[in-house]
Amino acid sequence: MIRVLTEAIFPGAVEAKVYEFIYRDMISNRFLEEMYRNGLKRLNEEAWRLYCLNLLNLDQGQLTGLMAMNENSEFFKYVRDHTLEGMFSDPIYGGNYLALGWRLLGYAGPTYHPPETLNDLKLPSLYYSLEGIAYEDKE
Repeated sequence: MIRVLTEAIFPGAVEAKVYEFIYRDMISNRFLEEMYRNGLKRLNEEAWRLYCLNLLNLDQGQLTGLMAMNENSEFFKYVRDHTLEGMFSDPIYGGNYLALGWRLLGYAGPTYHPPETLNDLKLPSLYYSLEGIAYEDKE
């Protein structure tokens, strides 16, 4: 359900593995885990009440309608904010896979520039490597 919601909030979120960011955050924080369980349960119940379908089976229009009805709820606001955090945070935290969010913004990643060179900076053409830092192969 988190994958479906994050992708609906920000297209490309699944490819950027935003759900991994949220999952890592949830397993380290009991409050978040409980909030997501309760919020997703309520959204799923509302999807069933409105469309006689589970959240995972809604088409794009139904999902958009469900989200629009809930856009002012505390849970939806939190999921939206959490999605954006996962899309643009440092990839070492589990989201922004392959720096996709950063690349979308044209940000090459963290770099160090001595103060005396700041006037001579040119935009980098290479992104820093995330290999072995942020993700493990789970095969």
